[in-house]
Amino acid sequence: MTFQNVYADDDINSALLKTQDCLRNQNCDAAKTETGRAAEQKALEAVGGNAGNMQELYNISADIMPILLQQTGGDPAKMQALMLKAQTDPESFLNSLSPEVQAKIKNASDAVEKNKAAGQKP
Repeated sequence: MTFQNVYADDDINSALLKTQDCLRNQNCDAAKTETGRAAEQKALEAVGGNAGNMQELYNISADIMPILLQQTGGDPAKMQALMLKAQTDPESFLNSLSPEVQAKIKNASDAVEKNKAAGQKP
């Protein structure tokens, strides 16, 4: 899911599309930094070491980006505050997302739990 023209500002839309591409493909400079590699390792651990589930996590993150932009008016400080609040109240955050994204999150969660139960790795 890509939201083109979320804002009238082409620079914001361009940045959004680049961020989504970076998340989906891990092809940006940030992904290659020490912090980016550490984040990737943390994501991989969160999904029980399954690379396919990790990629789905990145895809869902890319889908959430335009929603965050809309909810915060593109203000980075507000986006960060929203993400911090999501860590303490994930259910409210989940409920603020579209039904489509909620379903993707549920499916990804089910897949991770299934893999953990089966003791599977990539």
